[in-house]
Amino acid sequence: MDEYLYQSLLLSMLAVALLQLVKLALRPRARLPPGPWKLPVIGSMHHLVNVLPHRALNDLARVHGPLMMLRLGQTPLVVASSKETARAVLKTHDTNFATRPKLLAGEIVGYEWADILFSPSGDYWRKLRQLCAAEILSPKRVLSFRHIREDEVKLRVDEVRAAGPSTPVNLTVMFHSLTNSIVARAAFGKKRKNAAEFMAAIKAGVGLSSGFCIPDLFPTWTTVLAKVTGMKRSLQGIHNTVNSILQEIIDERKAIRDDKIRSGATGNVDENLVDVLIALQEKGGFGFDLDNSRIKAIILDMFAGGTGTSASAMEWAMSELMRNPEVMKKLQGQIREAFRGKAVITEGDLQASNLRYLKLVIKEALRLHPPAPLLVPRESIEACELEGYTIPAKSRVIVNAFAIGRDPKYWDHAEEFKPERFEEGGVDFNGGSYEFLPFGSGRRMCPGFNYGLASMELALVGMLYHFD
Repeated sequence: MDEYLYQSLLLSMLAVALLQLVKLALRPRARLPPGPWKLPVIGSMHHLVNVLPHRALNDLARVHGPLMMLRLGQTPLVVASSKETARAVLKTHDTNFATRPKLLAGEIVGYEWADILFSPSGDYWRKLRQLCAAEILSPKRVLSFRHIREDEVKLRVDEVRAAGPSTPVNLTVMFHSLTNSIVARAAFGKKRKNAAEFMAAIKAGVGLSSGFCIPDLFPTWTTVLAKVTGMKRSLQGIHNTVNSILQEIIDERKAIRDDKIRSGATGNVDENLVDVLIALQEKGGFGFDLDNSRIKAIILDMFAGGTGTSASAMEWAMSELMRNPEVMKKLQGQIREAFRGKAVITEGDLQASNLRYLKLVIKEALRLHPPAPLLVPRESIEACELEGYTIPAKSRVIVNAFAIGRDPKYWDHAEEFKPERFEEGGVDFNGGSYEFLPFGSGRRMCPGFNYGLASMELALVGMLYHFD
């Protein structure tokens, strides 16, 4: 009897297992986007070794299509490389792709994802974005630091003039120095003695926050791999440097602020962004606690997003003007005609002159050389359908702005520098033209691009007006 019972039980278990296998076999498989061939464990990582990722992904998209999926370690990476797929990610399904992957750099250097760039989608991020838009990145605030931009550009013009007509000038170094000084003075009120150490730490942090580092690609093993590769130690060192400098600045500004308030000099209490954030901290009422860590995270974003990218944009614009002497001659002629006889050009002069061709040149430079060739990665909250393909939940999603800006499907003579292509004015970088996305689009669009553009316009005009 017992033997019969055991046999029946075993047959029943086998039957159930067989039915489950048949059910799985008959279940329709999700239609995932196409992609390159994969290797065990590392997946498609070998396609991105020792190459510029935006160029390599553009080459792969030409083979596999404008929406493709790679598997980098354990991480599914979806890449949108066309106007249509970018619109689907950034507009149609913007809500589903509005969060960020929790990268290790954002946790350690970014105060546990407290900044606006890497903060996950949610109530805190929405309130932080509203606060920054109203108080930190508003047009009024950009305008309030106009004198800083004018001072710093004048200093660089004087430096070039003092070097003499036959001395080479390293524009890369000059533009980086310019943007670093502008952001430092706007954020802290002055250039710091330890500015070089601070900027080196931020540059290293930006390099480790790309999302392509090994520990970020194996979520199950992030903790172990971060230790084995030394990434955690590097990020902790960066955090310690940045945190100590920012804490020193906050303490200093709080002391100065208290002295001014005690003496009754309240008219110029908010001189810089740290002062503004301290005042907001004291005021409260934002739906979250604006503590010192969050103030530091916001200031970090200002430097990470407003220095290297702006300097790179200026450098590429000047490079393209040098490579295209006819464009430079036309722009330089208009600038010199507009400001003839002026010793110093101010932002007020720029606004009054309305140098339309300058804006076209800047647009064209940003098309060919977007400040972030791959927009900051997003992550799908839930599974969804995109262009007929299933995008699994927790997929990392990247829009290749570099590929879209050079696609001959949208741009005639796409590799050529032709500012006149923007003359009709239908295409702009405000997030509504998905063939032109130097600052992104949708909820996670770069909120501070006006800061960078203001500096870029003034710097280019200063160089082209005064020098050949």
